[in-house]
Amino acid sequence: MDLAKYLAILQRRSLFFPRAPLLGDPFEGSSTIPMVLYREHIENNKKSDPALKQYNDLPDGMSPSLGDTLKLFVSKYLISCWHMNEHESAAMWRLYLSSNEGVCIQSTYRRLRSCLPKCVFVGEVNYIDYQTEWFSTENLFNAIVHKRKSFEHERELRAVFCELDGTPDALPYKTKIEPTGLWIDVDLPSLIETVHISPTAEPWLASVIKEVTAKHDLHVPVRQSALAGSPLY
Repeated sequence: MDLAKYLAILQRRSLFFPRAPLLGDPFEGSSTIPMVLYREHIENNKKSDPALKQYNDLPDGMSPSLGDTLKLFVSKYLISCWHMNEHESAAMWRLYLSSNEGVCIQSTYRRLRSCLPKCVFVGEVNYIDYQTEWFSTENLFNAIVHKRKSFEHERELRAVFCELDGTPDALPYKTKIEPTGLWIDVDLPSLIETVHISPTAEPWLASVIKEVTAKHDLHVPVRQSALAGSPLY
């Protein structure tokens, strides 16, 4: 993340959950081609095909209106995105930094799950072929944890809050939602294991990040990325 985002996390003691449409992938929450074709088949044939008679009694639950529902839900999902890996990824540094002034915060699934309220769903993203595969829509969260195989390099874990959640646990957070997303308070020392500084950051900037981290009462290892090391011959 850029340095400004990291400073905001320190100052707010919170994680930001932007709305799904702001994540940069226009396919967020969308259906695959086979899913759309199946819904169209049901809609076009449910009155003439005895095998589809059951769908005549449904309020268009499997009709194209389901696509409208999925489209509506996209803007209601607020998501914190994480990269799962045992090692640093040079590609992820390049993709998610607009300059050399950035950091990566390292955590674990258990730490993240324990720091978030129960109303936040945490799950791995599944990467599928949107030309040939499909996923179940019985749980609408499935739509936001499936992406095209072109994004498989991200190895993403998502923490998701749904603005339409009507449970008592979600209500206090719904009042804090902003136009672009939601800040959810977390215990930073419990969440963060290590802070990694961009491999291309200047030495003076690395020192500043270490000082600022400590001043915000976050006493965890702060290290410059190992990718900045010198090669051995």
